[in-house]
Amino acid sequence: MPEQHDLPAIGWVPAWADLQERSADPIGAGFVVEAGKGQDPAGKEYVAGWPGPDAEKLAGKAAGEPGVRLTLLCADAGAAEGLAPAGLAPVAEQVLLMAPTAGLDVAVELPENSQVALAPMETYDAVEITVFDHPVAKGRIQVRDDFAAVAITELPQGPEKEAFERGLFAAMAEEAFLHGAEYLHMVVHPDAAASYEASGWAAAGRLASFERN
Repeated sequence: MPEQHDLPAIGWVPAWADLQERSADPIGAGFVVEAGKGQDPAGKEYVAGWPGPDAEKLAGKAAGEPGVRLTLLCADAGAAEGLAPAGLAPVAEQVLLMAPTAGLDVAVELPENSQVALAPMETYDAVEITVFDHPVAKGRIQVRDDFAAVAITELPQGPEKEAFERGLFAAMAEEAFLHGAEYLHMVVHPDAAASYEASGWAAAGRLASFERN
C-alpha cells in the first residue's frame, strides 16, 4: 500500500452505520459494520483509516472472507488512487463531506403550506418535509458521541428541489447542534460531491472500498 498522511477521523462511522440500519463495533483502530436488513442490504464491512495501525490487519481479514468489503478512509483522491491491498480488488469509491452545523442552520424559504418534522426511528431520526400533508422530501440523521451523520433519501425533481434539500439540511443542522455536534458528515458518490461543495460542504476524505478478488 502507498503511504499517505493527514488522515481524517473515523468516529462518525457508527452514526453512518445507524443511517443504514446496520451496527458498527470497534475493532482495533477501525470498525466492523455488520450486514444490513431489508431490501438490497449492504454486506459486512471493515472500515479503517489509511494509513493506520489496523488497516493491514483488516485488509487481511477481508481478503479471507468472500463477500466482505474493506473500506479505507484516505485523506484525498490522490491517496485512494492505485490503492489495492493484497488479495483485494477495488469495487467502489465515495467522498466523505463535512459541513459546520452553523453554516447550514439557516432560514430557508419553502413553499406555502410546507412543514418540516423529525420523527425518531429505531436507529436514526427521520426528517421529512410535507406540502399539504404530502411528503415531498426525506432524510435521515443520527448523532453519536458528538458525531452527526446525515443522508438524503428522497427529493422531488423540479425547480423547488434545491430549496427542499436546504430545508432538510437546516433541520438536520439544528438537531445536530442541539445534541452537541459541530459538524454534519455525509457520504456521497464522487459525481455528486462538487454540487455539495458549492453549497457549504467540504470534502474531508475519500472512501475506497475493496472486496476479495
